[in-house]
Amino acid sequence: MPKYYIQTYGCQMNYSDSERMETYLQALGYKKVEAMEDADLILFNTCSIKQKAEDKVLGQIKKLRAIKKNNPDLKVVIAGCMVRKSSSRYSETRDRLLTRVRELDIALRTEELPKLAELIREIDPNSTIEAIEEESLEDYFKIEASNSTYKSKTQAFLPVSNGCDKFCTYCIVPFSRGREKSRSLEEILRDAEELVEKGIKEITLIGQTVNSYGLGIHDQEQEIFKHLGEKEPFVHLLEELDKLKEKGLKRVRWTSPHPKDMSDQLIDAMASLETQMPYLHLPVQAGHDDTLKRMNRPYTVEQYRSVIKKLREKIPEISITTDIIVGFCDETDEEFETTYKFFEEMDFEHGYISRYSDRKGTTANRFMNDNISAKVKSERWHKVNDLLKKKSQKILEKFLGKNVNVLVEEQEGELCTGRCENYKTVQFKSGRDLLGEIVPVKINDAKDWVLIGELV
Repeated sequence: MPKYYIQTYGCQMNYSDSERMETYLQALGYKKVEAMEDADLILFNTCSIKQKAEDKVLGQIKKLRAIKKNNPDLKVVIAGCMVRKSSSRYSETRDRLLTRVRELDIALRTEELPKLAELIREIDPNSTIEAIEEESLEDYFKIEASNSTYKSKTQAFLPVSNGCDKFCTYCIVPFSRGREKSRSLEEILRDAEELVEKGIKEITLIGQTVNSYGLGIHDQEQEIFKHLGEKEPFVHLLEELDKLKEKGLKRVRWTSPHPKDMSDQLIDAMASLETQMPYLHLPVQAGHDDTLKRMNRPYTVEQYRSVIKKLREKIPEISITTDIIVGFCDETDEEFETTYKFFEEMDFEHGYISRYSDRKGTTANRFMNDNISAKVKSERWHKVNDLLKKKSQKILEKFLGKNVNVLVEEQEGELCTGRCENYKTVQFKSGRDLLGEIVPVKINDAKDWVLIGELV
């Protein structure tokens, strides 16, 4: 039986994609191994959101030269966001990566996963992999992750769409994954019901801009969700998923949304549906309108502020986190200080702060200057990060003395670690096996981004 090894980089979407890739490889007759040296096929599922991420992947692949020398039949596949054209080193037209990196044999676009068997046979006509019927390119999402490829028995990521129509100037995703296409409601609900039947208690819906589900240009042109009338497709999806609480579904999360599509309908659904959690990660990226405009983020600071105000009015206990980019092209001292003050005003409970890095292929790379020095980017990053630490510790302390419900994700001996409703990491001790259970915990301490408690 041929063996495979898979290495995943990037976001939750990539890890969800890897589950499908593993399912497909297993259908082809491959068996998973834990070391590259033992594999007959090595697959790198890649992220290209930053140039540094792409360089890291290419550096890792080039280290395979010695392994390929010992195993001449080894096949090396690169998949995911770095790939522009599914092809092999023998294809008439090849992805640029196959030319740049001689260790590579196959390049595979994520949504063209069903082409993998064909590409394997292209480089090895004598391949003994099991023949399965190749599906159409639109059927990528129909390759359902199997029980053996899920990393958790009680939590699962469920993709609702692929691609993006937003075209932020710093982002490569619309070019690497293509335009946004949503899955059908029927497919998503079928997958969700099957997950719940398998014991999944928490589902996280994922998409490049998850709350624009059904609103993309492709979906509008095809009138896929026309039958819903004025109801937004994502709101309808959340309402249908909420009905699965009768079968055991406890929590529904989703990431990452776009501020432009945070409608009143959606906020009302978050406030009223039982399976919705009081947590939202809503990337703002900058707190100055001029910076947002250069980023092609189609909202103003005031519009974002209005969304946050509505969320906190409807869901007083909600925790909100965000993304910030410092040092974007032409960001002035005044713009940064405005962003800093906005971050302070919003009381974000956590944030992922990035220093802007030029990314080949993006609009910013082609038409703007990466003209903020590394020193200034570092100073700005540290200033926001120091503020974040103070804010986060203060907010964690508001949980002291309160009871929260924790879904236990890890247990080592007596030490249990999981997430509460507000997506805070919680640790406590128990002599019982609680892995995968939701249990009440009283919070007694808060430190280093973690809540410490005791089982109630």
